[in-house]
Amino acid sequence: MLVENTNTAMSIWVKNLISTIVLTVSLILIYMVHLLKEPVLGVGQFEATIFLCTLYLFLVLPTIVLKYQFVYFSLEENKLSVKYYTIGFIPGAKKSFEFYASEFYKYELERSLFNLRESIIIFRKVKKGIAKYPPISLTGLKEKQRNQIITLFTSLSKARK
Repeated sequence: MLVENTNTAMSIWVKNLISTIVLTVSLILIYMVHLLKEPVLGVGQFEATIFLCTLYLFLVLPTIVLKYQFVYFSLEENKLSVKYYTIGFIPGAKKSFEFYASEFYKYELERSLFNLRESIIIFRKVKKGIAKYPPISLTGLKEKQRNQIITLFTSLSKARK
């Protein structure tokens, strides 16, 4: 079984890139070419700058606040592989881990920010006890993909008992 959100991750990255380019070009036109040097309908350089920056923040801020991540979950040949990294202008470190399904202990779902952000925490049996992996954001997944992951980990939990 394979679940990954490459398309969502790419569309978020492209949206952020295009937004940044449009803002930069607009500000260059406003200040370097002296567009709007004289106010048009009461809108001058300052007002246009405030409007563009506010619009930019509304487009980009959700990506930052909701902590979207590229995620890849795979269960093949009884081996669980997980890869993930934060999506943004400066992507987070690429992290991954894999272990045999028999070493799976349990999982927990964690919701935060008024239930807008959802993460999964995976626990694994190791020689010295139980290892807890850092939370992996499920916010960037489609509902079907999220349900597939929950079903996968629920079945691994039942198989363990």
